[in-house]
Amino acid sequence: MESEDNITRRRALLAGGGTIAFGGAVAYFASRSESQEQEYVPDAFHTSEETTGLGVELAGRPIAGEADAPVDIYYWTDYLCPFCKKFETETLPEVGRDYVDAGEARLITLSYPNIGEYSTPSAVWSRCVWEQVADTDPAAFWRWHGAAFDAQSESGHDWADDETFTSITEQTEGVSVADVDACRQERGDAIRESIDTDVATAQSARIQGTPGFVLYNRESDAAGKIVGAQPYDNFADALDRVREA
Repeated sequence: MESEDNITRRRALLAGGGTIAFGGAVAYFASRSESQEQEYVPDAFHTSEETTGLGVELAGRPIAGEADAPVDIYYWTDYLCPFCKKFETETLPEVGRDYVDAGEARLITLSYPNIGEYSTPSAVWSRCVWEQVADTDPAAFWRWHGAAFDAQSESGHDWADDETFTSITEQTEGVSVADVDACRQERGDAIRESIDTDVATAQSARIQGTPGFVLYNRESDAAGKIVGAQPYDNFADALDRVREA
């Protein structure tokens, strides 16, 4: 269980809306941009059993970047979320290259099912894929992750079902459908509890949908919040402010 001190502290740091300063960090709410679609696979990955200074639990969550990167990017997402796909294809590749791969930040992927009936099942698929490959072929998770967003339909969220995610998993090199299915059956309840924890953490930071982000400088204890599929310049500006705080 998360301590009351952590909960109180996180709420004090992150409560509020609009543009807010958190020890030199800033939360941004800005327009979306258009750019050529790309796919991002990080250069480095790691796992952690840590609960961070902002009370974010890392166990079982995919982490991209170096363990000693000074800034955490907590990224709440939903595979059925069209704006998450926009972030994944338009902003994340540049943020990944300039900050995560450069050792300036690490990216922690967290679940916030909020779009449709299959939002939670897709999050369980994701966690089970990570559990199977984290120690052996972590890049396979990101190939799966990208393929899941690629499968997203423009006609809504009815595309998402067991058949679709089975197909995505079968077609992702390095991921075993049998192992992932076993995880879903044996560990589904525990994973759903961890997803509930992710949602509670987001809501205590007043993030109400996806994509949502908290940027946290672990060295200075500065934090900032971003919501929506932000253009790269806004994201980079926010990261720089938190990094330098």
